[in-house]
Formats: sequence, structure tokens, C-alpha cells
Amino acid sequence: MPARARSPLNGSVFALAAAAVAALASVLLRPYIESTISLLFLAAVLLSVWRHGRAAGIVASVASTAAIVLLFANSNSGGPEPPAATIGRAVAFLAVAAVITWLTSDSRENRRLMEATLNSIGDAVMVTDREGIVTFLNPIAETLTGWPRKEARGKAATEVLKLVDERSHETVENPLFKALRERATVAAPERTALVSRNGAESPIELSASPVRNESSSVRGGILVFRDIGKRRQLEEWATHAEKMEAVGRLARGVAGDFNNVLTVIGGFAELLRAEAPPSSPLRRFVDEIIYAGERATTLTRHLLAFSRGSTAQPRVLDLCALVTGMEPLLRRLVGGDIELILLNPRGAGRVKADPAQLEQVIVNLATNARDAMPQGGKLVIEVASVDLEEGASSKNIGLPPGPYVMMAMSDTGIGMDAETRSRLFEPFFTSKGPGAGSGLGLATVYGIVKQSEGAITVYSQSGCGSIFEIYLPRVKEPPAAAAPRPSAKGSETILLVDDEDGVRKLVHAVLKSNGYDVLEASNGNLALAAYEKNAHKIDMVLTDVVMPQMTGFELGAQLSGRAPGLKILYMSGFRDNTSGGEAGEKAFLHKPFTPDVLLAKVREILDGGQVQ
Repeated sequence: MPARARSPLNGSVFALAAAAVAALASVLLRPYIESTISLLFLAAVLLSVWRHGRAAGIVASVASTAAIVLLFANSNSGGPEPPAATIGRAVAFLAVAAVITWLTSDSRENRRLMEATLNSIGDAVMVTDREGIVTFLNPIAETLTGWPRKEARGKAATEVLKLVDERSHETVENPLFKALRERATVAAPERTALVSRNGAESPIELSASPVRNESSSVRGGILVFRDIGKRRQLEEWATHAEKMEAVGRLARGVAGDFNNVLTVIGGFAELLRAEAPPSSPLRRFVDEIIYAGERATTLTRHLLAFSRGSTAQPRVLDLCALVTGMEPLLRRLVGGDIELILLNPRGAGRVKADPAQLEQVIVNLATNARDAMPQGGKLVIEVASVDLEEGASSKNIGLPPGPYVMMAMSDTGIGMDAETRSRLFEPFFTSKGPGAGSGLGLATVYGIVKQSEGAITVYSQSGCGSIFEIYLPRVKEPPAAAAPRPSAKGSETILLVDDEDGVRKLVHAVLKSNGYDVLEASNGNLALAAYEKNAHKIDMVLTDVVMPQMTGFELGAQLSGRAPGLKILYMSGFRDNTSGGEAGEKAFLHKPFTPDVLLAKVREILDGGQVQ
């Protein structure tokens, strides 16, 4: 805290009072100290300068000179002093007083400037003498150590600045004494913590240096230290974000390739199922293949959701209605030992999100709650309308103030400790045993909620259950109406472009069996050549996005330049490829897809006039 400015008038009053006290003392003590009577007045000048600065020193000097002249001019020993002697005495006193005023005020200003500089430094500063005794603390050092400057002054540095190792909590040698011995700057070891006066520990960075005078003699030491707790937390967050991004990139690539394979497996299995009569013994095997493909598709969705690589298809929906509609599924999922309670009042509000993704969030959290209650318990799902106001509540959640729909899922399970909570949303982290969990469930939840512009909070303690709260922005738009399902069959000619033989064969078979004429190309250059020969009869181009030599978007751009009215449908298992504005939402087909989804999308583009 900066020193309060003193009034010049106060300094003058103090200087006159000091001169008056010196004059009174000289009168009383003149029989004993007549030869050194001017020392009393010099002391008054010195004290005035030190307390109030140069102006007060000048006032004290003038007042003291006047008092000396009066006292010595009326001296009783040997009669009045000659005028020349009195003038000489006054001039000599003024000269000495001026020197004292100048030197003292200069030293005082330097000291005040140094103190103000140390107080304004953004780091904590402690100054000691050569013995390691504290002489100064700046305000930040007072805050970190818990010691006020007045109480710390005169105490040993080791008493005010207690240092311990963060891991072992053993005392760490104060680097000040090594700096004084070696006359060099010394830093504290890594992972050093400061134990404040109230016992709290803070990780710090600290360096100690000797303070030398003009002759390089050590006069004391100075320690500069700072709390690095917030910086370390930011570094950990940055490292975590980088790790999540790296894993996300890997997941998006793996999921994209895997989606091509799943498209072929699921597509041909659906075709085989349609050919096999219900009484056929092979029907059961086909169903198992389709079921396994659906499970694999769910896994890739997990990967894409936590990595935010999946492209959501949001629409306005009633969250209460969504949860209510899932009640039969949730009761089967949690089992008979767990009591499921739904608190979903009507009118809680609507949100804009992908309904399939929200269902996945609810299923993942319900599964997590079930596993946390192996002996049974209670699972409560509540949906409510909330308004976050400006302040700590919205900042802690990480959302701006405004209207939200909150969904809370609470269980009476085993709960989580602090370490588990801190890693809860990390991909592949699980507290379950080997083979009991992939570690993607809650990471998927986190990715979906963030993708929906919401936030998720967790409250849990060991043995006290867990509460997950999800906040999604509340919207006023009415729910979207379901679009009528178009007819699947057609007679148009479609140019199919895909470098994956399996996908190309599947799509060709599905389209051909439903009346379409199909031309094939395995890359962009062959597609351009095929279009040149058959441009007059091609009604639509169905192309993959990721292909060698030429991407699907590049192919689409060249074809659109030749035929502006040409309809183009893009497909890809790499969800990142849908960004950038090259393909509209209606002109994109996500892999893996079933034959029914493929036919519906093709018919939608042909009938809806979507062009590129």
C-alpha cells in the first residue's frame, strides 16, 4: 500500500516544534553543554528532514539559526557576544544544517523510491541483512507468507519464509543463505512449496541474490518469489487439451476408415436379410451380423463424439418428451434392483440438439449410474428450466448468463474421489476393471454436450453417490415437424464415384435393385471421363469425399462448372469433411448408412432440387 502523502504544512509545524524543543533544551542545559549547544538544533534539523523531507529541513534550519542567534547574542557569560561572532556562528550552523538537509533528504527520497519500487513489483519480495534477518516485505510477500511487515521485521527469514518439498513435505533449505555464502544468485529446487503463517501450502518459484554496495561488499540478501499455482493449472489444462486433440485426430481417422468397412458389412447384411425368408435358419446368423455392425457403429460414434468429429444434426425438441419416451429402455437398462424416478414437468423448455446424441448421453450416464450401484439403489432423472444470472454460478458452470434447460441425473452409488473426478472426462480413462469399460462413455457425453453449446458439471464424493447436471441453451422455436418419407425407387441415372471397391459394389447393388441406372468410377479423373461420355443422361452424381488424386469436393466443383444444374450428393465416413461450406446439410450422406437411408437420401436430392 503506498504511503499517504503528508501535508507541507504539517512538516513546517513539526519543524518549528522541533526547533522550539531544541531551544528549550539548550536553555535548560546551557550550563552543562554550552560548547555543543548547536548539536541539539542539528538534531532537530535531522529529525525534521527524515520525517517530512527537504522543505521541513529548511524550515527547521532557519528557525534553529534564529534561536541560536538569540541565545548566543544574549549570552550571560562574559557579556553579549560580538555581532561578528554571532553572524559567524549562524553562518557556520546554516552551512552544516544545509549539508545535513541535503544529504538526509536525498537518502530519504532514495529509500522511499526503492520502497515504492519494491512495493509495485508484481512478485513477492523479501529483503534481509547479512545475518538473514528480515528488514522488508512488499505487500505481495505479506499476502503469500501471511506475515505483516511490522511483525516480520527483525525475524529470521526461515521463520517467515518456510519452504518444503511438495511431495515429501520435508523442509527445504532456504536458498538465501547459500546466496550469501556463495555471493551468487541461487534458485529454489523444483516442486518447492511455501507454507504460510496459517499453514496453507502454495507452489512457488523462488530465487535469492546477495545485495552488494559500491565496494562489492555483501550488505544483505533479497528473495523474489511468486505463486505458480494458477500457471501450473493453466499448463495442465493446455497439456490436457493437446492430448485430447491428438487423441481426437486419431479417433476421427480411425472412425472414418472404419465407417467405410461398416457400410459394406451392414449394407450387404441388410440385403442378405431381405433375401432370406423369415423361416430360413440363416436369418438368425444375418441378424447377428447386423447387430454386431450396429454395436461397431455405436463405438465409432463414441469416438467421433468425444473428439467432436461427428457432425450433429440438431433440431428443436422437447427434452422432457425425449426422456419420457426413453423410460422403457432405461428401465430395462438399469434392471430391477435400481429404482428409476423421472421428474420431468411439462413446459420445462425446448433445446436445439441432435436427438440421437442426447439419447446417447442419457444412456451413457444411466449405464454409468447402474455400474456405480451393484447392490441396487435409486436413479433420479430431473429436467427443469433454469435461468443463470451474472455471477459466480454461471462462471463456475462455464456458461454465459441466460435461459437454459437443465437435466440432472443423480444416483445413490459408490461415488468418486477427487482424483477420479479430475480425470472423469478423459478418453480411455476408466475406474472399472480390465475389460469392464472402454473409458469412452463419459468422454462421449462431454463431447456431445460441448458440441451442443452446453456444459456439464459433476458433484460426487466417495460413498455419497454422484450428480451429473447438463445445461443446454433454451430456445423459443417450435419443435421441427417430421418430413414425409419419400419413395425409395427411381429410374434416373446416377454416376457413382468411390475408391473403396466394397462401398462401390454395395451402393451399385442397392441402387440397381431399386430401378436406378448406375455408372461407376473409382476416382475423380475417371468420373470426369465418364461424365464427358454420358453427360446427356446423368441426373445425379454420388461421390465419396476422401479419394486419391482428386477429392469429392474438387470433383464436384469441376462438374458444377460444366453443368451448373447438376445434382451432387457427397458421402464420407470422415466427419471433418462436412465443414467448410462446400456441401450443404441436405447434400451429405454420413457413413455408415443402411440401404434404406441411402435410397431415402438419393430420392430426397433428386426430388428436392438440391444442386452444387
